[in-house]
Amino acid sequence: MLLRSAEVVFFFMLTTTLNAGDPLYSRLGAGEAGKAYACVAQKGHWCSFHNQAALAYNKSFSIGTSFESRFMMAEMSSKSITCILPGRPAPLGLMMMHYGNNQYSVIMGGIGSGIVLTQGLSLGVQVDVITEQCAGHYEDLTHVTFETGILGQFSPEMTFGFHIFNPLAQVNELPSSIRTGIAWSPDESLCVSLEAVKTSGLFLSFRGGISWQLSGYFVLRAGYSSEPSSFAFGAGLASSGFSVDMGFILNNQTGVTPSVSLLWRPVRK
Repeated sequence: MLLRSAEVVFFFMLTTTLNAGDPLYSRLGAGEAGKAYACVAQKGHWCSFHNQAALAYNKSFSIGTSFESRFMMAEMSSKSITCILPGRPAPLGLMMMHYGNNQYSVIMGGIGSGIVLTQGLSLGVQVDVITEQCAGHYEDLTHVTFETGILGQFSPEMTFGFHIFNPLAQVNELPSSIRTGIAWSPDESLCVSLEAVKTSGLFLSFRGGISWQLSGYFVLRAGYSSEPSSFAFGAGLASSGFSVDMGFILNNQTGVTPSVSLLWRPVRK
């Protein structure tokens, strides 16, 4: 029992120290991982769960699943499933994520929506229920919080995004984060994104990412995050409403973090 309790404490300390600036490990989408998660100012299925304001621009049903093996450790892997239900004026986003193992785990569920306020400006919000489960005599905890964001269109080529997670940090003692950034797309094949992230208790982090669509089906991605210093790269393939993405984040101290995600949208005939 003593050894098992020590394992729980060590695992909790490790995950707290090496969370790479993301509150509660909510890192979704391998395509976004390939850009070092510099995606707060972009649209799309997975971006809608990094900034719920992007939900307002999803006009069709989509469902995706994602898997990440943090530092190539099975004990620090996360699995998620997400779904977007179209609707007017506010599409609905559903997400469920599990992180950890039978010693320590986090289960997070969320329901959110986004709405267009005026031309080129949208607002989104999501309510989250987060459960922390520990083995042994440690008490399980359940938290309720929310996150919100805005997405603005500066021009046809440039968008701006702002997102805040858990503004209730003084109440529920969960970490909070603020993200802000821009995305520039001179054409449909290229997108460059930059953002800054501040998570409570951690240093300010700067992220940058680029995606380059080589053809109608294949895309390459690369990115960098300053805190901790990490490089990212990835690739994706899409065809007939189905897409698969792979992403890798490399850090000199913790090694490689691979991820993969699958996304399906019904093809309209």
